[in-house]
Amino acid sequence: MVPITGNFQSEAALNSLAREALLAAIDSGWADPKKIGQHPGKAAILRSNALSAIADRLGLSPDQIEVTGEVGLSYFLSLGGLLNSGKKLFYGAGDRSGVIATVRSHDGEIFEIPLSADGRLNFATTQFLANSVLAFQLANGESGAINDLPDQMPTDLLIAIDATASGARIGLPEKWDTAAFDSRAWNGPAGLAIIAINSAANWKNPLPHISAARRTYGTYSLPLLLASAVALENFQPEEVATRELTEQFRSGIRSAIPDVLIAGDLKTSMPHLTSIVIPGVNGEELVRELDRQGFAVDSGSACTAMNLQPSHVLSAMGLPTDGNVRIAIHSETTSSEVAGLIKALVSAVQSQRQR
Repeated sequence: MVPITGNFQSEAALNSLAREALLAAIDSGWADPKKIGQHPGKAAILRSNALSAIADRLGLSPDQIEVTGEVGLSYFLSLGGLLNSGKKLFYGAGDRSGVIATVRSHDGEIFEIPLSADGRLNFATTQFLANSVLAFQLANGESGAINDLPDQMPTDLLIAIDATASGARIGLPEKWDTAAFDSRAWNGPAGLAIIAINSAANWKNPLPHISAARRTYGTYSLPLLLASAVALENFQPEEVATRELTEQFRSGIRSAIPDVLIAGDLKTSMPHLTSIVIPGVNGEELVRELDRQGFAVDSGSACTAMNLQPSHVLSAMGLPTDGNVRIAIHSETTSSEVAGLIKALVSAVQSQRQR
């Protein structure tokens, strides 16, 4: 098997400084910061510093932050904490499966917001009602499409932001009530999510709980939190260079495979993501063939990539889901790697089509 020389999957290696912080934190951050003693006291200081650093970079205050060890749970806490059976719930057709799962568990009225052809939320036919909650995806993890809130919204509309794909790349809008972040969005460790709560008056812990004093259970790894803070402090997306590499890939594929379909418009999307559909080929076979040639890419829904389920995002954009390949450009990606990926992908497509 050829070693992977070009990583174009959505996940990237842990930031090197964050890795050093993680290893050091395993030795110094093992104690429970809620207890009394020298070691817990040191752990409490480390936790406080990490939360302050994360809050500062995300444009939040430390008292707005809660931490959980499961990204999937952050969707439920962020959105479910704003809901009750009397609330009407609006959500996007391209939302992540974790958000959609929370939507389906809601006892009140539910309304789906369609996607435009460019992958962005289409609010043209949406009429918000009083006493409603909006599940709002800041940017899509497949197409990269960046969404904007509509100009006209009810004053009592509560907004749960999904920032798990955008991370620190895009700031929160002026109006927001909760937000969910994934540490991996800034090359931090997996297994750590940040939940932001703008006003405690509008949010209630949706999980069974005894004490109202604790907003969440707070069960997470302190070393992972410390590593995430370091990764976020050192996160530099280099968007101009990233956009150039993404455009290199898109233009190269368009030239070599004229009937390729590219999801979304790079002008209104995050610069590092591209999702394409190549008619007449099998996406899973492309992924395996590219892997054999040393290139790691994704296919299918970003929410269920482990079993290559068809993308509901592409379907909502009016695109076919067969023959899908998704790539992500990372800070260490080079132009020669992009050129190599294009060549390998074209070869794999030609091989399939000639059968």
